[in-house]
Formats: sequence, structure tokens, C-alpha cells
Amino acid sequence: MTGLVTALAAIFKPKGLSSSDVVVKCRGALTHATGVKQKCGHMGTLDPMADGVLILGFGKAARLFELSQRKTKAYRATVEFGYTTDTLDAEGIVTDRCDGLPSEETLKEVTRRFVGTIEQIPPKYSALNIAGRRAYDLARRGARFVVPKRTVEVFSIEPAAFENDGDAVKAYTFDVVCGSGTYVRSLCRDIALASGTLGCMTSLTRTRSGNFCSDDCTPLAEFLADPVAHLIAVSRELDKLMPRVELDDAAAFRILNGRAVPLGDIDEAAVYHGGLLGVARRTDGGHKLDIRLCD
Repeated sequence: MTGLVTALAAIFKPKGLSSSDVVVKCRGALTHATGVKQKCGHMGTLDPMADGVLILGFGKAARLFELSQRKTKAYRATVEFGYTTDTLDAEGIVTDRCDGLPSEETLKEVTRRFVGTIEQIPPKYSALNIAGRRAYDLARRGARFVVPKRTVEVFSIEPAAFENDGDAVKAYTFDVVCGSGTYVRSLCRDIALASGTLGCMTSLTRTRSGNFCSDDCTPLAEFLADPVAHLIAVSRELDKLMPRVELDDAAAFRILNGRAVPLGDIDEAAVYHGGLLGVARRTDGGHKLDIRLCD
């Protein structure tokens, strides 16, 4: 394979690396393999302390970021009770402690309250934009600021394990399926507070992102050793998300030149003419090419 690549990759990110670290490593490996400087971006940040599914987009596939944000994601998280930190995870500085620990029954009852459409306050140590600055930059500088609440979707939370001290629970592991934009660190904090204690997330694994689950992922070391072998065709994934429409010569010419074409009663479609052209979306006059994936 030579030239600029438009493709996806599903990487199992190890702990200890940021999502940007993985992008740099994978972009470098593919650049070396093809002899051409490649472009790459990730589709959903994972904190350095977390591991799991990380989707990468190479070349024009990085334009699919907006589509990736619609995807349902799944995580396995562990929260320890009795203390909290400034980052809401184990990498932060302890800011408060308490003696009370919840029971299994309390946690099971409280957990059910967080399924559905909920409001949560994201962590101050996050990539959110606050008045043009990243929240984590402001937090590191000691700036005083308020992170606004956001509405998120939590589809299910299932208990996975309890670490008990007699009748009390010291740590709680649960599986959560949620919409994009949900902060599991905040969920851990809020479950703890609703249970009458403090909590800190000590472990997080993303087990699914959209159509990709952990078993579909390539370990980072394997991708770096042979990146071309582990690339995923964009068309394969788009065809799972939306209708596929083959255009004739006239329609392809129109849509590639910014004009609308009629595609029936659908909001969006992956459009093809010999190969994948991109994603077309409904407008007042038909459908226009909104995400161009061809040269």
C-alpha cells in the first residue's frame, strides 16, 4: 500500500498512554509502512489511566468524528469508597475522606436512579471548553471556574463485583452502557454521593464503542508491527450505520459538484459511484454530500 490512506483502525489502548500518544505512534507506524506522511485522529478520548477500545481515523476517515459521537459506548468501571480526589480518579490528589461505606443493597438501589436521561457535572480535569480554554488547563493553573451541567443518556448499569468489608462495600465494579459525552468518573462520584459516601474511580475499561467491542480490537503493539494489515475499510462501517446508495453517472456528477440529488425518504446515506464518495444528508432540495471521503 502506498499513498495517503483513508481507513479506520480499532485499537485496544493500553493503560499509561493518552489517546494522543496512541495517535502519534500509529500515525508514525503507518507513515513508515507506506513511505508517505499520513494523517490520523482518534474518535473519542480515553484517559491515560483507562484501557480499551479506541477508534482511529486515517486520512479523510477522520472526518467521520461527528458520526462517531452518536455511538453508544460501554465501560467497566471500579469505584472505591471513602475518599475522593481532584480528578475524580486514582491519578489525582486526595481532597476529602469519610468513614461511611455503603451496603450492597444501597448500591443496587442507588444505581437504578442513574439509568435514563440524567444530568451530570463533568470533572474539572477534562477536555471540555470553558470560555475558550480546556478545563484541565484551568484546573492545573488553580483557576476558579464552574463546569456547567450536561444532559447525558445512560442506557443500563449492571453490578459486576463487590469488594466487601463485612456488610460494607469498599469497592464496586459495574458495567455501564451510555451515550457519547457521559463521564464515568462523574457517574462514580454521583453514585457514591447518593449512597451517602465519597467515591473515586480506580479502574476504567472501554469495552465497546459503537460497532466495535474489545474482541474486535488490535493490541497496540500488533498494529505498530504491521499497521497495513489491521486497517479497516470505511465503507464496511458506514454500511452498518446507514443505507447504501449507488449513484448513476449524472447523480454522481451533481453531488460531487455540490448540488442536491433526490435519494428518497432517508435522512442520510453512504453514497457510491464505483467507490465510496462519502455521506450525503437531506437538505431542502434533496441530498447533498456532507462528508466527502473521495479524492
